[in-house]
Amino acid sequence: MTSPIGNNSKGFTFVEVMVTLVVLSSGIVFIYKSFFLCADYLTRLSLRLDANQLLDNKITEIKRYVSGSHDLSFSRSGIIPVEAFNHRTIQFFYQTELSPIIGSEDLYQMNVSLSWEEYGHKKHLNRMSLLEIG
Repeated sequence: MTSPIGNNSKGFTFVEVMVTLVVLSSGIVFIYKSFFLCADYLTRLSLRLDANQLLDNKITEIKRYVSGSHDLSFSRSGIIPVEAFNHRTIQFFYQTELSPIIGSEDLYQMNVSLSWEEYGHKKHLNRMSLLEIG
């Protein structure tokens, strides 16, 4: 290709280099945004999985207490010890409700709920289980 002056040049023009830089920069920004969005989703998912595990552990703890003592005077609400997630501390609050099953003296329906605050929003997780006394 010959320039108007008559020199023979075989390089890229300034405009071509600038367009390439803009396209590459946009791609890198998109990749970083996607990465941080995925990291945020992963944090929320791991928090939800850990909350499920805490709720299962609380139900098992209540069942063991009642089966060993045959007593319904366990703590119905409280705070599960603070757990650390990604250098943050989160308090999980649990609440338990018992209601007898009609037609059975030894069988109760136990509803256990777990709540916590996640990124300024209150989150809840509920689980129902049967509790047999005796």
